[in-house]
Amino acid sequence: MKKATFRTISQEHYFPVIIAIHFVFWAIDLSQYTGDYEFTSKHVAGEIFSSWVVTVFAFNFLMITKAAWVERIFGGLDKMYMIHRRSGIIALVLLCLHFIVIPMDPRFSIGKPLGILSFFLIVLGVLVSSVPLFKRILKYNRWRIGHKLMGFAYLLGIAHSFRVPTLTSELPIVKTYVYGMALIGVLSWIYTAFFYRLFNRRLLYTVRSLKRFKNDVIEVSMTPEKKSLSYSPGQFAFFSFEGIGTKEAHPYTLSSHPDSGELRITVKALGDYTSNLQTELQEGVKAYVEGSFGHFFYKNGKYKKQLWLAGGIGITPFLPFLKDVDSEYSVNFIWAVRSRESQNYQDEIQSSTRDKPHVETLIHNSDTKGYFSIGSKFNSKSLKECSIFICGPEVMRESYIKQLLEKGVSIRNIHYEEFSFR
Repeated sequence: MKKATFRTISQEHYFPVIIAIHFVFWAIDLSQYTGDYEFTSKHVAGEIFSSWVVTVFAFNFLMITKAAWVERIFGGLDKMYMIHRRSGIIALVLLCLHFIVIPMDPRFSIGKPLGILSFFLIVLGVLVSSVPLFKRILKYNRWRIGHKLMGFAYLLGIAHSFRVPTLTSELPIVKTYVYGMALIGVLSWIYTAFFYRLFNRRLLYTVRSLKRFKNDVIEVSMTPEKKSLSYSPGQFAFFSFEGIGTKEAHPYTLSSHPDSGELRITVKALGDYTSNLQTELQEGVKAYVEGSFGHFFYKNGKYKKQLWLAGGIGITPFLPFLKDVDSEYSVNFIWAVRSRESQNYQDEIQSSTRDKPHVETLIHNSDTKGYFSIGSKFNSKSLKECSIFICGPEVMRESYIKQLLEKGVSIRNIHYEEFSFR
């Protein structure tokens, strides 16, 4: 696989771009407006807020299509979902500002109750999707159903805008942009809610073997029934297993190499579903696989000199990396584990790197040596012109990133994945 050459949009740039586009379009239209619509600064502010809401939600619905070209724009499905989540919260704030700022017309129209209903449904949907308390209370499948109903609230909001007098309808550039984005949002939601499974068939696999480790980790190896999944080292897929939990799929990194002819995932018991996999999954069970996703791949790094940092179950993407990496690259690989019994893949790591002097490996046990620190092995000079890949618990990842930044490493050279899809 060739090194990626596309540029991605990070959340640091995404929101300023959305804001800038709106200001430019509104400024052009208002400067040239000669109509007879009477408006005040409050009208303008209120409708700018609502146009942001329409477009931000349109992009959010586009994101959940999981289209490959959309994922590529945002640098991976995990990054895209993080932007999606934060966009929903920002859109809710903007929606509240719209209702606070916009002057109320005393005349009745059907658009008013439509707007109020849309407002309350969006508030409920965003709170349920974002507030940790609700995410803990609701089962995953029920949470997803409620999340999908956000499209209905969006439709009500669009209908509201057509049934009340608006300045937006008087401005040609703003009108075209806002309602063009609204159309994209509605079509994206319809596609995801009703036609996604029609165009994205899941691949059928059979669980060939299971390996249960002592530290609440299970390794699942699967063989394809017909068509096999195409993927690159470091990518992930969504899995559901027949008879285990609901039919909702869960994302897991592929710890197998694409040349192995099978799929392998390694799962730690961290919740109800993953705990059920530990006890209920058996050989011969059918698995449904959707993918592949993600751009966490060492060849996407800018430099051939690289540092790979794994923590606990975060070893999974690095296992195929170690099999794949050739002598073009100079790699320091460090796997931090809690104890010796957590070194589930020590033998495989040694086997993969035995004939690779360009890969230096270190397994760090925190129970005997304390937490691994970047400064214990690397300085600013050794990290210069180095691409860093991190996978592991969020606390560990954030600690490593902080230490790397303190040593002068650019955030652009630090690669990691987010797995908080909910």
